[in-house]
Amino acid sequence: MKVALFPHLQKGNAAEVAHKVCRTVVQNGMTIWVDPSCMQWMQGLDFVCYAPFLEAVRDADVAIAIGGDGTILHCARHVVGTTAKLLGINTGRLGFLASMEPDQIGEITRLQTGDYRVSERMLLRGVLRNAQGHCVRDFMALNDIVISRNYSRVVEFTVSRNGAVLGEYRADGVIFSTPTGSTAYALSTGGPIIEPEFACVEMTLICPHALSTRPILFSPHNELQVSCQVRGEHDVRLCADGEKAITFPAAHTLEISGSDQTLKMLDLSGNTFFDSLSRKLMHPLKEGEA
Repeated sequence: MKVALFPHLQKGNAAEVAHKVCRTVVQNGMTIWVDPSCMQWMQGLDFVCYAPFLEAVRDADVAIAIGGDGTILHCARHVVGTTAKLLGINTGRLGFLASMEPDQIGEITRLQTGDYRVSERMLLRGVLRNAQGHCVRDFMALNDIVISRNYSRVVEFTVSRNGAVLGEYRADGVIFSTPTGSTAYALSTGGPIIEPEFACVEMTLICPHALSTRPILFSPHNELQVSCQVRGEHDVRLCADGEKAITFPAAHTLEISGSDQTLKMLDLSGNTFFDSLSRKLMHPLKEGEA
């Protein structure tokens, strides 16, 4: 079994965790592959194989991301389109996308026995088209696609579903999220918590200028179109999974739908989504009430 490692080695105790993961993987008869950029952190681990991550993950069985949610999201972008399953180990703060904590590394032995659960996650596909209908940017997101203006200024935009206008809105922005992303930015703006294996597209407005506006769930088979009233050339931006934002120019349209591709995420620890929900999001509240 081939394992490709994707660590954020400047994150918390990620370097120490990466060493433990490498040793555990090899002790259980698997091979570990790491990007050459991490070589300086792998001193003393002569059994580690090196290849660019994008190359190693193509025929890997498992990709292990070590870091926070941002690291896992970044790794996921490279795993999509391969047959590798993604395992996240948290060395960040919340680490909601991670199914494993550093003290559970011993569970990696389950990779060889098949004693684990696979959670298949839907992805969003976004296509930005110019006024002539030509694609100028095509991207995917595991968590969300966010549209907003600079400096939290109000955005005026129109949302259509399969060509039929749903509404015209004024808000600080809008979030289109997957069920996986429902516990991220969308949750902080008042969106619902959605079980991650569910398939839908959630639309949540950021600080809407209407008391009646509420989140809406769409079938992933719909195609949503978003157009904005832009006052300046670089006024409105869109961002997928927290990556570098790009400009959403005037007369352009963003199309959003569920992707044909999915991402398989591993859970070796036996933690369910609701266990993580209670432990990472609800427990701090419960402690405050005690």
